[in-house]
Amino acid sequence: MIITDKQILKQYAPENRLWQGIPSIEVTKGGRIFVTFYSGNVGERIGNYCLVLVSDDGGKTFSEPVCASYYEDHRCFDPCLWIDPLGRLWFTWSIMPDDYLYASICANPDANELIWSNPFPVGEDIMMNKPTVLSTGEWLFPIAIWKRNMRGVYQFPPIDDGTKIPGAYSYKTTDNGKTFERMGGADVERRDFDEHVILELSDGRLATYVRTDYGIGVSYSYDRGKTWTKGEDSGFGGAESRFQITRLKSGRLLMINHKDTKKRTNLAAMLSDDEGKTWKYSLMLDDREWVSYPDCTEADDGFIYVTYDRERGGSSLETTYSKAREILIARFTENEIIDGKISNEKSYLRQIVSKLGKYAHEEENPYGEPDRYSYEELAEVLLKNNKDNILGKLFEYYPTNCVNLQKLDSEKLDTLIDSIDKSDNKFEILTQIISLVRSVSEECVDAPPLVNRVKEFLLKYPNEDITVKDIAKKIGVSYHYMLHQFKKITGTTVTAYRNELKLSQAKRMLVQTDSSLSDIAQKCGFASSSYFSKMFMDTEKMSPSDYRKLNKLI
Repeated sequence: MIITDKQILKQYAPENRLWQGIPSIEVTKGGRIFVTFYSGNVGERIGNYCLVLVSDDGGKTFSEPVCASYYEDHRCFDPCLWIDPLGRLWFTWSIMPDDYLYASICANPDANELIWSNPFPVGEDIMMNKPTVLSTGEWLFPIAIWKRNMRGVYQFPPIDDGTKIPGAYSYKTTDNGKTFERMGGADVERRDFDEHVILELSDGRLATYVRTDYGIGVSYSYDRGKTWTKGEDSGFGGAESRFQITRLKSGRLLMINHKDTKKRTNLAAMLSDDEGKTWKYSLMLDDREWVSYPDCTEADDGFIYVTYDRERGGSSLETTYSKAREILIARFTENEIIDGKISNEKSYLRQIVSKLGKYAHEEENPYGEPDRYSYEELAEVLLKNNKDNILGKLFEYYPTNCVNLQKLDSEKLDTLIDSIDKSDNKFEILTQIISLVRSVSEECVDAPPLVNRVKEFLLKYPNEDITVKDIAKKIGVSYHYMLHQFKKITGTTVTAYRNELKLSQAKRMLVQTDSSLSDIAQKCGFASSSYFSKMFMDTEKMSPSDYRKLNKLI
């Protein structure tokens, strides 16, 4: 899972990466800067890997990856760097679907040749921020078990093990990381991906600060992490995003967070000299949009180092290329936060660690954009990946094509669709279908919405005795496309919608007129009064006569 071979690491060069984000940083006694982040595939999913880069010139330039964590058919993500009290560099990352935190240790991170230990498990399942060394000697690792119903966690498997109760836990080690014990977990209301930080307060309590949808929540422990109080709002504000809170050597608290905003902008360094009651001093690090996920460390050279990401990527090649896709670093002093400005000649903001450009493998169509495929290539993809919903996926790709009366031969399209399941050569027929719907994609932009046209027809002719196929013909669209699009947008079928229109008209006649049931059935388009009564009973759980008695307008 740990890759250090230089030839293999070339696979992870910038031109082979589409997106990147979620960085962490550490600085050795010798001044070497390590930065890690994760990348791979087209976003956060199976195929992700974590990379480690190094700078030996104070952050002016960074190497190509010197180390990577990767496991085939898995996802390595959310890496973290930490130098322990023994001077060893820990490189940790989470892995799914195993849902576990792994670590590798570099015993001498200032050496010319970096040697990493074999990866070993630490705990379940994600650690976003650095461990905390307590005044009593224990190391606490902030490892969280996430709620599997949280927004955006759809790609993770559900938890069946009753011991894996979601929470922001602390894992304690008293033997320098040889063994770990899971302590209690904080449960902060409205927490969102946890991403918690553990801090030892001056009064001896432990505080766990947790990401929530309102900013930062907090829970306290009076027994060194065994139990935690009910979570509450810390009042620190900020965006719904990862943040950092740590204690500096001066005793002040440092917070890296989004200042005076709920958006991922205005990333600032803030200081508190009263244990977080107030944050009097601040230095704006980056006021641009979509700057997020900071990590920080205070080095022996007197500087504070912060890394963060900006505009990680997009959902297509065009949108991806429009994003910055940067990992950045800032270096400054505690006094510069107090002054609110950079003054030291060795300090800097917005320094680039890694920035992505053109992707070397565009021909692979990494985002699966349908227009980048030939007809034949798209047919192969649909047959391989969407066996049970080929047409549905195709209509999602080209949602407006089938309403262009002049350009699309709807009758030919329906004939092809009707024959595809009966044919021994689905590939050839599907290729023809794709050529039909794609050929008019540019001409249909201003066509009237299909659903509106169906609804208008039904409202205009509510009693018309006509099949759904005939409705498609009358408004000049593909029958199959009409069924798909109407259900997708309205949540109901054309038939059900038409029946509801008929029933609504019948209800109005029942309560507003004295017409007989047979007259109402005939005027509302039902085949017979008995059929009308049956459908009414099935829908309303009472007869039309009883409905009239209960709701008749006087």
